[in-house]
Amino acid sequence: MSSNSFRTIFRAVAVAMVAMVPFLFFAGEGECSLGDKDKDKKVTLPKQVDAGLDYLFDFMSGSGADLDASKIAGLIKYVDDTPPTDKIIKLPKRDSANGAAMRMQVNAGLKRILEYTYNPEIPNYAIYPSVIRVSGWSPDSQFYAEKAQPWKFLGDCATPRVWRGEEFEVNTPDSFGGAYYRYDLNRLLVLMKYEGRDVFLSVSKQLDKSSVGMKGLVVDDNQWNYFYSGIPGLTSGGMGWMDTFMYDSMSVNLYIQDKNDPEQTVSYLFKWLRAGWAGLNVVRPKHIFEGSQRFGRAFTALMESETLPEPQVFAEKVREIEAMPEQELDHYISEYSKQVEHFAAKHPVLSDEFPEVYENGKYADKFTREERIGVLVKEYVKQAMGKQCLIYEKVVSN
Repeated sequence: MSSNSFRTIFRAVAVAMVAMVPFLFFAGEGECSLGDKDKDKKVTLPKQVDAGLDYLFDFMSGSGADLDASKIAGLIKYVDDTPPTDKIIKLPKRDSANGAAMRMQVNAGLKRILEYTYNPEIPNYAIYPSVIRVSGWSPDSQFYAEKAQPWKFLGDCATPRVWRGEEFEVNTPDSFGGAYYRYDLNRLLVLMKYEGRDVFLSVSKQLDKSSVGMKGLVVDDNQWNYFYSGIPGLTSGGMGWMDTFMYDSMSVNLYIQDKNDPEQTVSYLFKWLRAGWAGLNVVRPKHIFEGSQRFGRAFTALMESETLPEPQVFAEKVREIEAMPEQELDHYISEYSKQVEHFAAKHPVLSDEFPEVYENGKYADKFTREERIGVLVKEYVKQAMGKQCLIYEKVVSN
């Protein structure tokens, strides 16, 4: 066989393998594969809703401070009129990204939600422990630099209040491939009134391609317990060698006082995601919805909890942990690594695939300082919520 013929055959095989990757990756995961046909039709958003979403993303990418509330009135009305549902809401594509929406009813007022969730002194990962590993604002972001406190303007937002910023996030491992990524986001925050009720919007758009996906694992989602290997690739699907990326993500999370009970809040999350390898998008609406449900379960539990420390106490504990000397931090993280080794050695996947990562107490040896601080902050939240903690009670005492 000539070398040209060999190259032709090799290319054909390579193309076939790439075409099969999505099927291999999602087969057996219990969620969906690229071979699945969408049995439920995507919703057709009313024109005024699409126009409102377009306006928010365009406004976020600009620099103006004066938001035109009339441009998003149709979007807010759509959310306000949407009946309760726990089903997936499949969205039309946006910028080649698949989308899904989710509606949540939170038994907490908007003031409480803002005091925790949009407080520059409380990191997002502490309030979204099931979906974010670590996060942080760019120091020169308006929201962070001004130490904004949106809840203080609830009685003074007839004219919309606007904050902007950039932040980074590292997500927890996804449940279908086991990968986690670091990426940067543009963020727009808006506080306003609608028919006399308070409305808050958080709009985000990914700035660039994420870092390469790293192998991780959801160990126990109910206990917010996840494993991070620091090794590029995928944990599940039989394609562990694949270099995957998050190419783009967009979201609009709209909170509005419930029309029947102002002490409750309706949250409606629009989310789009494009991720995969070699430019291919292998994310489906079901995957986005599953991730949104993980977010929603933890978020509502925190916001409705009677044991979560008051925001001022919470913020003070975060500052205390962030200021911890390196030697003291190492002491607690060493104990954490021992506990991880203890359960990993009994875990069928971790003990088989990652013993070199956690054996001999070295699990967190390569963690950055921000990742180590994130461990301690999350353990503090877990203790407050009655979850299983992996480090000394002294660190997580309230």
